[in-house]
Amino acid sequence: MPQPPSDYRSITAPDEDPGDVNAGRVAWSPLKSLWLGSMAGVALVGGALTFSWSALALFASVTGMVLLLGHSLGSHRKLIHNSFDCPKWLEYLLVYLGVQVGLSGPIGLLRQHDLRDYAQRQEDCHPYLRHGRTLLADGWWQLFCELRLDRPPRIELSAAIAQDRFYRFLERTWMLQQLPPAVLLYLLGGWAFVVWGVCARITAGVAGHWLIGYFAHNHGGMHHAVDGAAVQGRNIGWTSLLTMGESWHNNHHAFPSSARLGLYPGEWDPGWWVLVCLRRAGLVTRITQARDLPPRPELRALDVRIANDGGSGLPAAGWMATLRAGWTILLGRPSLALHAPGINLAPAKLARLCGSRVECGGTGQARLQLVVDTTVVRGLPAVVLGIAARGPMTGAAALLLLPAAAALESVRAALEAAEPA
Repeated sequence: MPQPPSDYRSITAPDEDPGDVNAGRVAWSPLKSLWLGSMAGVALVGGALTFSWSALALFASVTGMVLLLGHSLGSHRKLIHNSFDCPKWLEYLLVYLGVQVGLSGPIGLLRQHDLRDYAQRQEDCHPYLRHGRTLLADGWWQLFCELRLDRPPRIELSAAIAQDRFYRFLERTWMLQQLPPAVLLYLLGGWAFVVWGVCARITAGVAGHWLIGYFAHNHGGMHHAVDGAAVQGRNIGWTSLLTMGESWHNNHHAFPSSARLGLYPGEWDPGWWVLVCLRRAGLVTRITQARDLPPRPELRALDVRIANDGGSGLPAAGWMATLRAGWTILLGRPSLALHAPGINLAPAKLARLCGSRVECGGTGQARLQLVVDTTVVRGLPAVVLGIAARGPMTGAAALLLLPAAAALESVRAALEAAEPA
């Protein structure tokens, strides 16, 4: 099955020798083992010895930054798929932050991605390339080993990438690129900041990248199927914020060159939100979306509800009405009905989350919504209010989170409404 076109690289044409993505062996990689093992060891031991709340906050902030700006935008959506245009200095900055994740250099990452992407589009491929073993076995393979194919396909990169001096420099020195931030963090907070801001960050980034990759090819929802492919992508919706939108992997398999990964209502995609902001600032111009891509005969829709927005016929509540609904749940016994779109959220799971007071069901609407008597609350606040119905203590804690949930939902709605033309 041919690979969707790209300006940046190509796989050997089908009428030439396509290689063999099945025959090969998995061998232990001393370099990968030393890299991740040393980072994880320092993170575990040093993290316990140097823990502080400021170090933990640093870890969360720098990890989020390199995953969002570096891996999701720089490495994946720009370098690998070239799904948007931006000034060269911004491209370099985003890709440099992607190197900070600690997976590999930019050219090596591009080659690894293209090999796996090509292999997964064939009728069959080596289990290493499709995450086809058990969780523990796949973890050992992906984190500490490498695949050596007997006859690998030829991957050609364009000169714009392969001959770029900055990218070639990063490829040679990608491990050493952890030194500049390490020195800066040491000056700011001593060894605690180095341990949490470098070693723990790399450990979480590398291990998290594998873990999401495993589940995104084995478990989760599907909107589309790619007929004839060795493995299907899966959507892991509950990790969409942690992965900056990268966990909408079924969407990505369906539309690989789309800069937007959360394609359907309720699919949170922080990477897309940042792209919208950068476009408004004039820093991003062309943005490729799913609607811009040519049709693929092998792509088949599985869920007809993805374009359906049935709704309830009632207007959604504003801020004050949402807060009043929260107090009504906490102090009274209103009727509560939580309706899931059925695309990403199963009503049975919502019922376990919210308890017996809430009637949970699935409809054809596009947004999750909670009906409190006649007040309709949609999106993240609906989940918070549903949890509040479990009891007084849970309700009080949930109401403390309600303003933040309402604010995030407002930001999400505004950003999703600002689609580039």
